[in-house]
Order: sequence, then structure tokens, then C-alpha cells
Amino acid sequence: MEKKNLTMDQLNVCVSLTAKDRDSLLEQAKLIAESTAHIAEWRVDYYDERDDFEKIIQVLPELKEALGEKQLLFTFRTLEEGGEAAIRLPRYKELCLTISQSKQIDLIDIELARVEFLGRQFIQEVKASGVKVILSNHDFEKTPDDATLIFRIGVMHQFGADIGKIATMPQTLPDVLRVMGLVTKARGFYQLPLAVISMGDLGKISRVSAGVTGSILTFGAIGNVSAPGQIPVTELTRMIENLA
Repeated sequence: MEKKNLTMDQLNVCVSLTAKDRDSLLEQAKLIAESTAHIAEWRVDYYDERDDFEKIIQVLPELKEALGEKQLLFTFRTLEEGGEAAIRLPRYKELCLTISQSKQIDLIDIELARVEFLGRQFIQEVKASGVKVILSNHDFEKTPDDATLIFRIGVMHQFGADIGKIATMPQTLPDVLRVMGLVTKARGFYQLPLAVISMGDLGKISRVSAGVTGSILTFGAIGNVSAPGQIPVTELTRMIENLA
């Protein structure tokens, strides 16, 4: 089956793979292959053998085959940004380079906080393998002010991101509305494609309205959620289509 390319000018629905072992991972991948999602995100921080890079590489061809036409996004979400496991900076760098150079993935999520130590050259090395880079920033406690968020988007742009991702936790409805308007505000400064998410139950509307507000990615779920506020992908797609 021919793989569909990521579209940078319209909304793409992504679902996370959160399985802990190979068999469960491939079963989950088959469900995503049959779903309305465009992208599957392998959250390798959930995987029991995440410390064995060789075993991760070995399962990637099987995973891609199970996903069919879906794009594959590779993510190790650190404990500091809401993930399931800790990883030291040198190992994080090695993992990102090893996986990107395998040419078995389409996109990779790299945390902005890590890149600020690893540098722009590191991003260029990752991109040299033909992998698109999402630079991400997550705040599970609050929604920073607009100036802070736009500054972070600017840093993502300067480091050479293909896509910037901002995910914040709202405390009030105005927090949600600010995030929903962030793409429009950021375009006054940068043309970087963005995925912006207001998390939790309060922020669910931002996931549904993402296409309307200019975000190019929104995240749904099949089974377990990988972030607070995710909506089952079938329901999410239906609501998005009703807004179109």
C-alpha cells in the first residue's frame, strides 16, 4: 500500500502506540492501520525494551509493515515532559541519531529543552537522513503567556524544526482560547508549521478545532491515552469532519 505524505497545509490526525512489548505493539499498529488516523506515533518510552536500541531497530520494519500507509512518528517522551521514563542526554542523542539513520521512520519528535543543549548541528544530522523533525515543548502545569510561547516557537524555528509543537495545561477557559489563537499570532513572526494543543478535559475543544485554528497535527487515541484530554480517534475524526 502506498504511503501518504504528511500534509503541511491541512490537519493530520495522529494516534500514539503505547504498547509495552512487541506483540502488543504490532497488534496496536494494526488497529491504527484500520483507523482514520494519518500518523502513528510510537511512544517508545512506554516500551519495556526501550533501553535496547538494537531491539528497537529490529522491530521497526515489522511496525511499518503493520501500519501500512500510515506515517510513523518516533517519540521518546522524557519524564520531565510527561513521559514514562528517564533518559540521560547522551543516550537521548544517540537514540535520536540511531533511529533517524535507520531510515525506518518518517518523523521524529525531539524535545526543545534537549535541543537547547544538543545544538542546531544535531538537528541537521537527524534531518540529513530524510526524517522530518518536530521540536516539541510540553507544560503539564500551566499555560505560559503568549510572549513566552511565541518565543519558544521562534527558538524551534531557529534550530531548524520542520514542525513546532506546543502543548500546555489550561487553568481557565481563556488559557484554552489563547492556545487556540496561537498559530495565527505566531504567523506574524514565523511561518513554521505548528501543532498546538491545550490539554486536559478543559482543552478538548482545541483538539477538535485544530484544523480551523491552523494546527497541522491533532492527537487522538485508540485504547489508552498518552496525554490528558485525548479523544478516541473515531469520535475525534467525526467531530472534525462536522466542523469542516
